[in-house]
Amino acid sequence: MDYLAAALALADARAERSDRAVARLDELAAQHGRALPRSVRDWYSLAAATTILEPAHHADHVYPVESLGRPETFYWPTDDEEWPEDLEEQEEREFAPLAHDLLPFLQENQGVYCLAVQLDGSDDPPVLLSWDGVQPGGWLPHADTFAQWVYTRVWDFALLRGSGMLAATATQVTAVELETLGRRLETRPVTRTDREEQRRFAGPGDEQRLLLLSPWADGGDWSAYLWASTADLLVDLVDTVRPVLALGEVRAASHEPSGTVRQALERMRA
Repeated sequence: MDYLAAALALADARAERSDRAVARLDELAAQHGRALPRSVRDWYSLAAATTILEPAHHADHVYPVESLGRPETFYWPTDDEEWPEDLEEQEEREFAPLAHDLLPFLQENQGVYCLAVQLDGSDDPPVLLSWDGVQPGGWLPHADTFAQWVYTRVWDFALLRGSGMLAATATQVTAVELETLGRRLETRPVTRTDREEQRRFAGPGDEQRLLLLSPWADGGDWSAYLWASTADLLVDLVDTVRPVLALGEVRAASHEPSGTVRQALERMRA
């Protein structure tokens, strides 16, 4: 799959290039001393690159092309590090991400985490996550490639609007059950942290979407979120998933559910 093209299609956006963005990317490549990854360059060459990834309803800060590769500041030691005995307060330090083959591009809206591309020389490099801001260490695997992350970001937006989806829990989801879902639906890219894994499955044309979040602790329940473009497709998605997973009560994910969700629940209760 061409994940960048698929993301544009999901966002109903045009692939219109920006000369200003291209010039900034050329400058950044010269700074770094080598060409930027093709996927990063292709996406950030788009005039709407940032707005597609940061629509009005979502408050995360996606770096505009002008901010890519700039020096960052961080506080040392981080909360997870041991403090020297003679240190009374954290020190503010400067960090040059490009010198460490990192290209930060997103800060979560409350500063909980940040994301960066790992500049490993590949055309479509992985995305890393840090819980401690943009700093030298502590980066964890998050997405297999930047293009896959862009796609999952746009794919997830329908589910982030809670009024349009159903929610349920599932106990003890096994590898066999995940494989079965992959046969009944289409698999979509996985994202992960050290605390959680996000599994995605879709119906034809992504008109049905299932997001599974693994439990933070061993033995906990998985969270399941189901979205579809119509009530009939949403009911069909529940009917597809229920025989595979031990789903608990399927309910509206919002106190003010959309008409699609209300119609789907009425049909399931009939």
